[in-house]
Amino acid sequence: MIGIREFFKKISDARAREVMVRTAVRDAIKKHAAAEVPVEHISFRAGIAILGGVSQAARSTIFVKKPAILEEIAQLQGIRAVTDIR
Repeated sequence: MIGIREFFKKISDARAREVMVRTAVRDAIKKHAAAEVPVEHISFRAGIAILGGVSQAARSTIFVKKPAILEEIAQLQGIRAVTDIR
């Protein structure tokens, strides 16, 4: 039983870290671009945060403020290096 408990603990820890990174991305975007992006619409691929379901106007604002947003994400969390937002 200890093996199963440790297995599920690793899964829950990984899930918690993923939610923390997504929340950091959401908070940084909200602070700098004043755009609301749900945590469920943020995914990652090779260090790139991919936003889904975001309007073109919000994407343009995020693009303009991208350096400040990326810096804020790095300050809020140290789990995953986010190098770009698309």
